[in-house]
Amino acid sequence: MFAQSIPKLEVSPGETYMVAADNILQVDTLIMHDKATIRFSSTRQGVLNAKTAYIGKKCIISARGLDGANGSTNVAGQNGEVGGNLSLQLHFEQLGSLTIDVRGGKGGKGANGKHGRPGIPDRHETKIKRDANGKVTRFEEFVPGILGTNGTDATMGGNGGDGGNTMLMYSTNGFIANFNRDIHSNNINILYNAGESGWPGTPGKGGFMSVDGILIPSEYRSGRDGNVQLINLNEPQL
Repeated sequence: MFAQSIPKLEVSPGETYMVAADNILQVDTLIMHDKATIRFSSTRQGVLNAKTAYIGKKCIISARGLDGANGSTNVAGQNGEVGGNLSLQLHFEQLGSLTIDVRGGKGGKGANGKHGRPGIPDRHETKIKRDANGKVTRFEEFVPGILGTNGTDATMGGNGGDGGNTMLMYSTNGFIANFNRDIHSNNINILYNAGESGWPGTPGKGGFMSVDGILIPSEYRSGRDGNVQLINLNEPQL
């Protein structure tokens, strides 16, 4: 069931507006000033309907998944969250530049192992011996080393979250909207990639006569990019 429509929503420059828990935003007039952000939860379907939208420069509508936490001792980095799905219907009265971001979150980094104590390798030391007549004799004496300790294990990074899906139904007041172009007006960038996997940690080195740590294996899954559906309501629909 749709939320009640708001007559007017104005997001100030640089401000972030958090959508309510139902993840639905219906507005008669939407004004986003430069660098304004509207943030949806990535955990459920997001809906934005605006009968009239005035969009400034470098604005963002986001349902991006959160990045996974970094790993710790014997614990792998957490997986990034899946990007949220957005259904948007907007009539652009004015459009500067808008980014719609439904990327998956990055996987957390794996934890590094710790190096063991180095210990002391075996060695030979030069010794001096004097006889009864005071004659000096030099000789080599073997000195056993002191064992170091083992290096500890490292953990894998987390998997990147899948990218979310975007359906954008749009119309404009007499201008052509551009998509994913490096221009500063009438432009919409849609980001829907899967998040990057977190880097694995580095095992610790063992000391003298001790063993190095290992990289503890964990399940790896390549994230999937999302899908984008664009519907230009200015054009006749078949």
